[in-house]
Amino acid sequence: MRIDVHAHYFPVEYLDRLDRYAGTKATQFFRKAGLASEGFSGIEAHFRNMDLAKVDLQVLSVSGQLPYFANENDAVDAARLGNDFYARIVSEYPKRFAAFACTPLPHVQASITEMTRALDELGMVGVTAGTAVLGKSIADSSFDGFFGELNRRKAVLFIHPIGGSAGSPLIESAKLTWPIGAPLEDTICMLQFMQANIPSRFPDIKIILPHLGGFAPFLTARLDQLQDHFLPESAAPPSVQAKYFWYDTVNANPSALRCTQEAVGTDRLLFGTDYPFWRDDAFKLCADYVAEAGFSKRDVDRILDGNAQKLLGL
Repeated sequence: MRIDVHAHYFPVEYLDRLDRYAGTKATQFFRKAGLASEGFSGIEAHFRNMDLAKVDLQVLSVSGQLPYFANENDAVDAARLGNDFYARIVSEYPKRFAAFACTPLPHVQASITEMTRALDELGMVGVTAGTAVLGKSIADSSFDGFFGELNRRKAVLFIHPIGGSAGSPLIESAKLTWPIGAPLEDTICMLQFMQANIPSRFPDIKIILPHLGGFAPFLTARLDQLQDHFLPESAAPPSVQAKYFWYDTVNANPSALRCTQEAVGTDRLLFGTDYPFWRDDAFKLCADYVAEAGFSKRDVDRILDGNAQKLLGL
């Protein structure tokens, strides 16, 4: 069973709610790019792409448009709406979709409550979170209670960039927010997790980093050489801590995939497509490049299927 762990579905109803609470048209890009769907109208496009790349099941998340608001009631309402909508999709097509739950961060207790509802009542297979929450790193100590509950549950946490250009006006002005800013967010988030000692303090959380972990695998030796610049003296080398995480394969460059595989091992790689941002020919490429990267058939099968099936209990 080929499992895609990185896919999205953006209901118009949910985007409308985000815009109402944000007081802006923050979701305008998604609408103009044709990424928003009225009700279940976009499901057929999912099926067409999934069939094209022989994908059996997608794990959906609203990542990239998360319900993070300073007002707790607004955040809770938006999170519940998103999770309820996803639960309906999974209920309607249980053999084709699973879902990661969103939570109303930065409100930790409310997020734990919604996590409990989503995992225990709605049957979601994990939780998603942004690399940052209202300007604060997801690795910030204020979220320790949230991580403590994830750890207690031995839950899966899927991380996703928020499109914040990693706080760089240069990246934003050059229109490189998603080409460069997103993988940079992934990289920074991974290193912030190490700085916060997340791998040691919360060893039972199964954290998935998107886009092959950004630039981190390419920089493994450099990070080890310079770890005294950003990690405590007692910390394990970044190359060792990197093996704590899982990495989705959204990238499509065989050399990058081989680099990540050499850095963290085949068991830490999970097939992903980032649909609908990668669709049609690009969607198929996400699957084809894994098979064409020069790995053994056994390793390809583990990346496309076995690793996710084991991690998510599917």
